[in-house]
Amino acid sequence: MVVGLAALSTVVVLVAEASTSSRPNTSEAVQAYLDQVRPGVQQSASQGADFNDVRAQALTLGQNGIDRRLVRLAGEVKTTLTSIDTLSPPPSMRVAQAYLVAALGVRLKAILEARPAMDAALTREASADQGVGDAVSKLYGVSQDLGLGDRAFSLFLGSLPAGSDVPSAAPWITDATQWTAVELTALVDRLRSSSSAVPVHDVAMLAFQTDPGLVSIEADGTEVIPASHTMSVSMVLENVGNQPEHTLNVWVYFTPDGASRPTRTLRDFVDLLPGATRAITLRPLVIDPGMVGRFDVTVVPVGGETDVSNNTITVRVQFR
Repeated sequence: MVVGLAALSTVVVLVAEASTSSRPNTSEAVQAYLDQVRPGVQQSASQGADFNDVRAQALTLGQNGIDRRLVRLAGEVKTTLTSIDTLSPPPSMRVAQAYLVAALGVRLKAILEARPAMDAALTREASADQGVGDAVSKLYGVSQDLGLGDRAFSLFLGSLPAGSDVPSAAPWITDATQWTAVELTALVDRLRSSSSAVPVHDVAMLAFQTDPGLVSIEADGTEVIPASHTMSVSMVLENVGNQPEHTLNVWVYFTPDGASRPTRTLRDFVDLLPGATRAITLRPLVIDPGMVGRFDVTVVPVGGETDVSNNTITVRVQFR
């Protein structure tokens, strides 16, 4: 009995010692892994800032400048990915490692695809608007990869032990509004105009909304909007040419069904430098319940403008 108790005591002591000694080893292994990871995290943050600078400076960099910087950036991102992918994390960090590798891998994919996307954006074809949709689609795909990379990186940070000293880097997409279809279309238009050696006059109406806003859309596409005697119309227009434009004539029209001319109008005048975007709000547009017809928000073409397909947004509306 005494021998049995002595043996049990010995086992308890050994287990306790093993448990005590294993904690520092596990903690040290995790810390060693985080020390290895930290430079790659810092590099990825710097690379994200570099990519955003390329997009911001695209108008002045030109195609050759954009290509050079994206090629260099792709090489840097690939090197960072390789340095992280070859690490052997402790068991408790394997999920975190997988998230980080995924983030860097998707970011590399985005950079590799950004170069042909930007080249497509800068390629002015037979007409000003030819190929714009394809370029916008490619750029939007790049943004989706960037967003996925940011999400994977966020999961990596969330899987780290509490108190980890790995820096929380800024996402690569710092402003999601810059990657909407409307903004990307405007970017493509600006890039094509800036690459032209001849003067380009081109203005565009990018988007509009009313206040009160639409509440539903009928099967035939008619937008249903609450009627109001104090309705305002906000819009975004842009100078997508390479010349300054002055006293742009902006109109809002409502033409009821059966009418030969608009019965409700708003008007303003604005100036825009090349590549500039301007948001304006016009009011009041007096609308009565039951009105049905065509709603036009337009910027009047300027002298020398050859592509007027993007000057007007037209929708069928019903006011209730």
